[in-house]
Amino acid sequence: MQMNYVEKAECLLDAGSLGNMNFTIIVAYRGDLTQKLLEAAFEFIQSEHQTLRTSLRWTDGDCSFSNTHASVPLRQLTYTDKSQWKMVAREDVRQKFQDEQLPLWRVSWLDGKNQGQLLITFHHAIADGVCGMALVDQLFSVLEQLKKGKNPQPLGFDSRGLRLESLNVLTDIDPEPEAAPEEREDKNYHTNFVLGELDSSATSRVISWAKANQVKLTAVLFAALLLAIRRVTKSTSPIIDASTVVNFRPFLSPMLPKGCMRLTRVCVITPVPINEFDDMANLAKFIHGDLHARLAAGEHIVNLKRIARRVQKQESAQSIWRRARVPDHLVILTNIGNLEFSGDYSELSIEKLFFIANIEPAFDSADNWILGANTFRNEMFLTLWYLEELVDESSAQQVLLEMKKILEGLQRIELER
Repeated sequence: MQMNYVEKAECLLDAGSLGNMNFTIIVAYRGDLTQKLLEAAFEFIQSEHQTLRTSLRWTDGDCSFSNTHASVPLRQLTYTDKSQWKMVAREDVRQKFQDEQLPLWRVSWLDGKNQGQLLITFHHAIADGVCGMALVDQLFSVLEQLKKGKNPQPLGFDSRGLRLESLNVLTDIDPEPEAAPEEREDKNYHTNFVLGELDSSATSRVISWAKANQVKLTAVLFAALLLAIRRVTKSTSPIIDASTVVNFRPFLSPMLPKGCMRLTRVCVITPVPINEFDDMANLAKFIHGDLHARLAAGEHIVNLKRIARRVQKQESAQSIWRRARVPDHLVILTNIGNLEFSGDYSELSIEKLFFIANIEPAFDSADNWILGANTFRNEMFLTLWYLEELVDESSAQQVLLEMKKILEGLQRIELER
């Protein structure tokens, strides 16, 4: 598989830093699994997705994809309790993908009696949260078929291309020339994270509130997050750069399905004059309006062109990493949205599903945060990521609790029929 500029930039960013941008999906399930069953399911999944049988090869500082016949590494641990995922996820997500013979993903299996957890970790060059979540549904569908003694049905995604050039019709604006990147010290910070959940009642209320106020759920979550950060941390910055992760699959021609394993994300920044907002509705509407105006103007495509130019200029891994440093007052939201599968598979079921990722190549400030969000089984899962050397866990918990308090406090809105 030929590596495109988005994938290459991701690999160079990892190589230029002591950290990485890996991400991990955590699956809490019910039902009985065996090693033989899992290995058979992963073998089938790999046969259906070219990226999942891809390794990374380096030659004279340049990287490329290489085919591998190696199975995905599967680590089996004994399941102890529902919070076990956090310790294992920290280990898995921090480990770089450096073996040129192995694929760019790995799995840890926490095996319990009629229950357990699967932690699936990806190098970001081969996947994003959208397709990663779709893969979980594919995997459990395959597991169910195998448990019934059936041959899994082909998924048919390998023929799907990724025509990045088709995005250029969305704007004729080119990025401004960039100055040389500033010097930067790699302090080898580490990502940590806390998990919060909104039950079905609160989740429904938040979604109804967003519809009633004619804003996307992402803007509601971002508004609640920024207000929570300001209240808990007492940040004095007059501007917070609200960076929204945008998935550009729908903009491609032909459109790339969610289930196809490729990296398709870019960020768009909204500068928020945070001191001007105390009202949740006004802040959410401001973020919604600004983001969609930038999308309409093609700013996400301009940002992709900027990445392409850096790669085409053959910038070094160190240069790519230095450019990746974000401002001290930047906060990121990546919302996967509502997962459209039920998680019920007759003999198996997925109970909880959420994700975390590393952030240290881009972050080096206590004022940098990322919120990962997704809705599954009518419940919202919120993971807040931060640098553990700069932020204590109790502060992170307070931010997330304040955000939940804001969201749960939204009044129930009766929508017009």
